[in-house]
Amino acid sequence: MVSIRILAKHKRVLIDTSIWIYHFEQHAIFGANAGQVIERLEDGAFRGIASESTLLELTVRPLQLGRQDAADDYETLLGYFPNLELEPISRRILLEAAALRARFRLRTPDAIQLATGLHAGATLAITNDEAWRNLPMIETFILSDIDRKP
Repeated sequence: MVSIRILAKHKRVLIDTSIWIYHFEQHAIFGANAGQVIERLEDGAFRGIASESTLLELTVRPLQLGRQDAADDYETLLGYFPNLELEPISRRILLEAAALRARFRLRTPDAIQLATGLHAGATLAITNDEAWRNLPMIETFILSDIDRKP
């Protein structure tokens, strides 16, 4: 099993939507690594933070495929997932997201996720988005680096 000790250093971790997608879709390259992160979350190694916008991003593909049942399953699973806090999108988060987007040229969904994590006290973000790598306000762990981390 790949070591991801970085998770042990953080009590609250922002989990980007890509991690859930890789896990649920059993992505050929990143599925196993994403699964390790999700297992650690489920086991209580840390508290996970995600924006409710994760529901939007996760359910689009099943809905495009006419799979309302899968979209409903994702909603239920995230709503009751152990050690995961789905944070609502508030005006304060949207304003912080706008500031992040303006300063770092992030995409809107990424800015919302990051603003949500910061607002909820996350000290680490797990993503596979290289644009997050050098953000100064939160430590970022890129999933594709998992095999290279001690």
